[in-house]
Amino acid sequence: MPKEAQTAQRRRQLIEATIAVIAKQGLTGLRIADVAAVAGVSYGVVNFYFKSKDQLLADTLEHLAADYEEAAAEALAAAGPSAVDQLHAVIALDFSDRIAGRRQIAAWTAFWSESRANPAFRRRCVAVQDRFLAMCRRLMREALVETGRREDLDLLAAALNNLVTGLWVELQLRGATREARLEARRVCVAYLRALFPQAAPGDVEADEETAA
Repeated sequence: MPKEAQTAQRRRQLIEATIAVIAKQGLTGLRIADVAAVAGVSYGVVNFYFKSKDQLLADTLEHLAADYEEAAAEALAAAGPSAVDQLHAVIALDFSDRIAGRRQIAAWTAFWSESRANPAFRRRCVAVQDRFLAMCRRLMREALVETGRREDLDLLAAALNNLVTGLWVELQLRGATREARLEARRVCVAYLRALFPQAAPGDVEADEETAA
């Protein structure tokens, strides 16, 4: 394996270990030694790839953001040209095991909470939210054109954005189990079906495995 690929693989391993530690104990008091123990490497290995805990956490947040954006792009491409179908694909993704598993939800919640005191975290978290809202606005605009409806675009997009965010917080509080994720997705699907009943997907539970 080329050295660059080995480096990328090791960094990902350490970031995944960091996410696991955050999910278990939060950001407060997180130690490099905890990450090393979960990854099964020495303290020195973590320090070799990440010069400080701050860098490790910043890169972990960046990894979460990039992973979501990559998955969203894939979901939109797979959904086909219909904006309504793409909206349903985004919702399926947002409550899939890949994006909304227990560890991911816990890590995002921890970074959101810490962003009150950490400007760098706040900027990145706000940027992620802004990109999601922009995607919702674009898809809502196209879906309204597709279905011939006239609605307040900003309100519809903001409602979907806040609905997803609120349900993620609920998952953190109650546990991001498969059943909880399915119920959260059903809530969002009900919202979309109320807006666009002529383009509803099949059974939510039946295609959960595909969405994950």
